[in-house]
Amino acid sequence: MSGFHLVCVLGLFFSACSRPQAGDQGQAPGGEGNWSKIDADFASPPADFRIIQFSGHDGSSLPVEKMKEAGIGGVELFMESDGYLKKEAAWESMGKSIEAANQAGMQIWVADDNGYPSGMAGGRVVEADPALEVRCLRQVVKEGSGPGPVRLDLPKEAEMFVQALLCPVVEGRAIPEKGTPVAAQPDRVETQGMEGPWKLFAFAVQVNREGTQAWSTQEQFKTNGRYGNLLNTAAMEKFVALTHEEYARRFGPLKGKIAAFYANEPNLMTLWFKWEKELQRPGGVALIPWDVDLPRRFQERHGYDLMSRLPALYGGDDESSKLVRRHFWETVGRVLAENFSGRIASWADKNGIQAASHPLLEESMLHHVIGCGDMLRFLEPLQIPACDLPMPNREAYNLENLHFGAPHNYWMPKFLSSAAQAGNRDTVAGLMDLIIARPFFDLTPLPGNIRRIVNLAALGGVNQFMCYFVWGKYDPAVYRAMNEYLGRVCVMLRGARSAATVGIYYPIETFQAEFLPSPGTWKREVWPGAWHRMEQRIRDQDEVARSLFLQGIDYTWLHGDWIEKAKVEKGWLVAANGRYRTLVMPEVELLPLAVARKVEEFEKGGGKVLWVKSVPQMGDTPEEHAKVKAMFAKKKILPPGRVAEAIGSELPPGFTLRTGPEVLVARFNRDGRRISYLVNYRAGKADVALTLSSGGGRSFDVYNPMDGTITNQKLPGKVKIDGDSSLFLVEPANLTEVTR
Repeated sequence: MSGFHLVCVLGLFFSACSRPQAGDQGQAPGGEGNWSKIDADFASPPADFRIIQFSGHDGSSLPVEKMKEAGIGGVELFMESDGYLKKEAAWESMGKSIEAANQAGMQIWVADDNGYPSGMAGGRVVEADPALEVRCLRQVVKEGSGPGPVRLDLPKEAEMFVQALLCPVVEGRAIPEKGTPVAAQPDRVETQGMEGPWKLFAFAVQVNREGTQAWSTQEQFKTNGRYGNLLNTAAMEKFVALTHEEYARRFGPLKGKIAAFYANEPNLMTLWFKWEKELQRPGGVALIPWDVDLPRRFQERHGYDLMSRLPALYGGDDESSKLVRRHFWETVGRVLAENFSGRIASWADKNGIQAASHPLLEESMLHHVIGCGDMLRFLEPLQIPACDLPMPNREAYNLENLHFGAPHNYWMPKFLSSAAQAGNRDTVAGLMDLIIARPFFDLTPLPGNIRRIVNLAALGGVNQFMCYFVWGKYDPAVYRAMNEYLGRVCVMLRGARSAATVGIYYPIETFQAEFLPSPGTWKREVWPGAWHRMEQRIRDQDEVARSLFLQGIDYTWLHGDWIEKAKVEKGWLVAANGRYRTLVMPEVELLPLAVARKVEEFEKGGGKVLWVKSVPQMGDTPEEHAKVKAMFAKKKILPPGRVAEAIGSELPPGFTLRTGPEVLVARFNRDGRRISYLVNYRAGKADVALTLSSGGGRSFDVYNPMDGTITNQKLPGKVKIDGDSSLFLVEPANLTEVTR
């Protein structure tokens, strides 16, 4: 989510993974015997399940005794900003903080960079070698008609031209596939025009510095504002050497000392971040991420030359142009996942710790392209996928009628939990962010507001919470009670697996194909037409997700790669450590043929496939288009608002409990038992009627995170849930036993 946290306020206030193997239906291992430990932990949550409190950036000592009194379970440590990574005194202070937190039994996370965005080592990567600074590609165009000399000079902001193409213009549209390559000198392009109207496209590489997110935070975090190129191997090797490896060098083996390194909003750094003064980059320059090795990687992946097709990255609504864009962003996403998230996750694994990261603006699939190329692919290697959690005022949104652009699409964490389930990861982290989507900053939110956000995030799969609340201003008993509440939620859900039998296709290929770079900020008022089309797709996705949650239907996002590798078993799609009866296809325009065939196999085998608003018109190569289009041409198409109705109210296998509209519900499997998580998102108490799909009655264990009690209740019947609270209803292990 947006990274505009004023983390600098922390210094003012601070002083005041194992990988289980999945079983059937996403079942976490362990067995019924684990429930005695779960029960004990629920009564008094251990530190690992409580909140992780951000430290300040001033290197001050941790007040660990006061933190323990307030119920805090862990700390994310930031090194002192002044002289970041260079001052021996700062390293000594960091070592003392790690030792103190360890002695206090607290979990320790360490920020792998100074504030955000991660990937620059406070600017030290570029300081070590200016060639490692992030570089982007810009397009420069000259129009003309008829033969004659043509010259195009390098823009002053750019380093060098790398490619040029002279194209005929037919009916107002340039035709790159009929273009003629032109020799480009580093500082100019010179050629002869052609008969009729033409356009000369030239492409220059330039350092991207002023106006980037990294540039915007330099004063806040005392950096030089110069960001490393996340697509460049040498840049990220240097980043890991300056940060992760330096911790290991100074503090010895990290296993048992540090639980995780946390990367905050690493991204491809193409958005304009000086919106206070200008809503777009001067001159209307639009940038795309670049590295000298990208053309080779593109050729290896997709079998044709990128450089002669560069104009398609900036325009063209034809299938050929869309396919080039799809393949470019697919390549970018793959390189980023290997070079950044894959690299740090591999390093962490070798060192016995974990790597956590949250991308920039993770709530919007448009930004999954802009910031990551492919966000689920970026998240997949990480031991702990993470996200920001806005904390809007209650009156600022309505859960039943939320529209895209409103401050809280509370289902967003499903992106993260879906990646975690696919990778068999137990932990999904969320930073409760006090600044995003608020009319004013509130660094001491009321406990009810905190619980509401915790509950809604937990519905989407978050089971580790971080914050930078000013905890010292709370009564210790109040803060401890809040910590115990969210700790109990995490005790129940960490290690659980979603019981969702509905998969929603992750249509990243369609967004990659449609994406055109913009000189503007992330603010929608400057988005060009193509972005508006993608915004509407996101609205439709949100309508589907919201309607499913409101009808008590859980779901998981499924990447095309995961579906391609899936198995079809008697009407079930077995994919990414889950089993699915229904597959929702949300306005998918481009669908790779291998994925299309698996979808077709699933439907023919008895599975349900729901097409929303359209059926695919393209495959992943020119040869695939007609085949993919023909496969689904006659399928029924649904509007987003009819998807929940078409799915119906069938419960996941083995579940018997049904709820009314008073609460939201998510269902999980864990250690041989089935969990229904009921959330009252309103301020007042809820009297919830519960029915069973089977006859007779049944006794359920009712876990109340408000007070840590575990009671037994026979249902059908009613339960009471406090305002902004929740209950866990756990079905007995012997699901064939019915209490008379």
